[in-house]
Amino acid sequence: MSDAVDAALARRTDLDQFGTAKRLLFAVQLSLRIEDIHAVATEALTDGPDDKSCDFILVDPGERSVVIAQGYESTSTRRQEAPQSKAGSLHQAISWLFGARQASEVPERLRGAWQELHDALGDGQIDQIAIWFVHNLEESQNVKSELEAVQKTAYQLVRGRYTHDLTVIAEELGRNTLLNRYEGSRTPILVSDEFVIPVSGFFIEGGDNWTALCTSISAAWLQQQFMRYGARIFSANVRGYLGSIRSENNINNGIQNTLREHPEKFWAYNNGITALVHRFSGNPDSGSIRVHGMAIVNGAQTTGSIGSADGHSAVSSRLLARFIECSDADTVREIIRYNNRQNPTLSSDFRSNDRIQTKLVREFAELGVAGYNGGRRGGADDVIRRPGENQLAADVAAQALAAFHGRPDVSYHEKSKIWEDSAIYGSVFPERTTARHVLFVYSLLKAVERKKLLLGGKSSSSQTEEDNELIEWFKLRGSTQLAVAAIGATSEILLGVAIPDRYTMRFKKASSVGDAIEVWTPVVTAMLALAPNQLSAPLEGAGGLRRRDVVRTTIATFRGLISATSKVNAPIYSAFSQAVEI
Repeated sequence: MSDAVDAALARRTDLDQFGTAKRLLFAVQLSLRIEDIHAVATEALTDGPDDKSCDFILVDPGERSVVIAQGYESTSTRRQEAPQSKAGSLHQAISWLFGARQASEVPERLRGAWQELHDALGDGQIDQIAIWFVHNLEESQNVKSELEAVQKTAYQLVRGRYTHDLTVIAEELGRNTLLNRYEGSRTPILVSDEFVIPVSGFFIEGGDNWTALCTSISAAWLQQQFMRYGARIFSANVRGYLGSIRSENNINNGIQNTLREHPEKFWAYNNGITALVHRFSGNPDSGSIRVHGMAIVNGAQTTGSIGSADGHSAVSSRLLARFIECSDADTVREIIRYNNRQNPTLSSDFRSNDRIQTKLVREFAELGVAGYNGGRRGGADDVIRRPGENQLAADVAAQALAAFHGRPDVSYHEKSKIWEDSAIYGSVFPERTTARHVLFVYSLLKAVERKKLLLGGKSSSSQTEEDNELIEWFKLRGSTQLAVAAIGATSEILLGVAIPDRYTMRFKKASSVGDAIEVWTPVVTAMLALAPNQLSAPLEGAGGLRRRDVVRTTIATFRGLISATSKVNAPIYSAFSQAVEI
C-alpha cells in the first residue's frame, strides 16, 4: 500500500528541484495542507553541509506553530527501518536551535531561522513546536524512543528560557504514517468498521446534503476506540491528538484532570466530539445506535486525553457526540474545514465571498489562470496534486501584494493578518485591485524565488563570488519579501514615468504565470546584484522586517542606488517597460 505514496511522490516532478528534500516537503504539504509548498520551501529549507541535522525550519506565528524537520532517504532495499542514529542527530539540531543564547553562536546557515524562531517565542506567538523525522522506511520502536528523548530535551531547553505554556511533540513520519495521511487526504474516513454504541436516547438534525445524529456517549467507549485505532480515527482532523509534554495548565491535562476529579461534570465542562460517518441508524427503544465508519473531525484532544487517562475515570464520565452522515464531497470538505478551525479568524475563508475576492476569482478565470480561490482553502486533494504551470495560490498572492505595496513585515511575519485584520485586508486588497495586477506582483515574487533556487542548484565550482554573496543573502529570513518590496519601490525608475497608483500596474498582454516570470527575470537579476550590500540591514538582528523604520531607510537607499545606476541597466529597464502598462 505504501506504493501509493511513492507513486504520488513520483508524479510530483515539481519537487525534484529540491533533491533529497522532496519527500520531506511532500510530507510537510500533506500534513499542514499547504497549497504553495514552493514558496514555503524557499524560506524554510536549511539543508546543507552545515545545517546541524536540521533540514527544515518553519516558523508560523499565524498558526502559532513551529516545525523542525530532518529527512532521510534510504537507497537500500534491505533496510527495514531508519537508523536510530539519524533520528538521534536531531539532538544536535535541538541543541543549536534552543541551547544557543544568541544568533552569533549558531552556524551562519541557521542564523536567520534561529533569530526568527526566538523572536516568535519571545513575543509569545508560538504554542506548539513539532519535531519531525521524515523517511521512506517502516516506523520503529528504536526511532520512537530516540524521538521521545529529543522531545524531552527540547521541552527542557524551551521551558528553561520561555515561561509561557508550550507544547512540544516529536513524530516519526515513515512509510505507514505518510500512507495514512495520504489515504486520509483522499478518503476522510479511514476507519470503516461498524460500531454499536450504547445510548440512552438521541435526536436527529438535518440540512442540505447532511444528516446528523446527536447523543450522549460513554467516555469509556470512546477510550476503547482510541486504544484500538489510534491516529486513524482522526483521519479527517487536521491537527490530530497533540500527545505532548506540557505544563499542568494545558488543555489536555485539563481534560484529564476533569476526568479524574469531576467525572460527573465532564459532560458539562467539555464540548464533546463531532465525527463523520458513512451512515448511522438507531431505534429509540433499543438502547443503542449503529454507526458505520468514523472519522473524528472535532474533539481530537478530548478523544486523545480520554484515551490516555485511567479506565476508572472514563467509566464514570459521559460526553456529547454528533455523528454526521454526508455523501456530498463539497459539503464533506466544508464540514472538515469548519470543524477543524480552532480559531475562526485564523483562516482566509471568511473573506472568500466578499465582493473583491469574488471579482478576482472571476477575472482569473477569464485570464485562464487556475488556483485562485479568493482565500478559501481547498480540499486536501488540492495540496497533494502536482501544481499546474499556470496556477496561482491566493495566500501567496496576498503576501506578494503586501510586500510590493510596502508591507514586507506583514507579508513575512504576519501573513494571516492580511485576512484577519480588516484594516490590513483593505490596504492589501483595495476595491481597485485587479487580477492582472495580482498576476504582476505574484510573478515578481516567483521570479525572486526562482532566482534563489537556481543559485542554490549551481555546483560550487561554477559559483562566482557574486553568486556566493547572493546565496548567503538569500539565507536571511524574509529576504524574498524584502526583495519584492525593494523592487516595487523602484517602479517609476523601471518604467521611466510617474506612477500615481501602483495598483494600476499590469502586463500589457494577459500573460500566463510562467510568461510573467520570464518578463521579470532580467530585472530581478540586475537589481538583486545589489542586494547583499544594500538589503541586509533589516534582515539581521532581532525583529527582522518588523523594524519598519530600518526597512524604509534601507529601501530608500536601495532606490537611490538603482536610480544612480539606471543608465547601466537601461536596456533591461526599457524592455521591461515595453511590456507594462498603467
